[in-house]
Amino acid sequence: MRKRYYAASAGLVVAAAGIGVPAAAAASDQRAEGERQTCQRAFDRAVWEDMDSFNKRDEARYRAIIHKNMVTVGRRGQLFIGYDANVDPVVNEQFKVPYEYSMPWTVTHTVVENCAMGYAILDAYYKVPSQNIDRHYTISLTLVREHGKWQVIKDTVTDVLP
Repeated sequence: MRKRYYAASAGLVVAAAGIGVPAAAAASDQRAEGERQTCQRAFDRAVWEDMDSFNKRDEARYRAIIHKNMVTVGRRGQLFIGYDANVDPVVNEQFKVPYEYSMPWTVTHTVVENCAMGYAILDAYYKVPSQNIDRHYTISLTLVREHGKWQVIKDTVTDVLP
């Protein structure tokens, strides 16, 4: 009798412990999903920050979103490696052009991995109406998250041919 009592008691303890497992797993899944969504929003905001700071010629914001080891592959295959090689031409040349340009864009795809790196594919147009320029690009941005901050580490610009 005593053995059956202990065995029955052990079964109740195991069963009682099992009751909380699905609830704890669900709470853990919800927490993980919440963290993933928070991370995705921060990534999306960083992509927006990069493009908006470029469009508004905001040097301080643009400098802040660029990673110290950034690499750019330009639309003609030219390579720019490092912070200064990427930032200086933009702020000293592009931001100083005498005409108004715009680059409307739409994110078409994103991937974020472990809230540490991600990439975004953008459909963009570089427009300068006064010079009859309307170039269609696919832009691929790769961002890394270090010390809680997303920054652009790679930018590839590709012409979309008609």
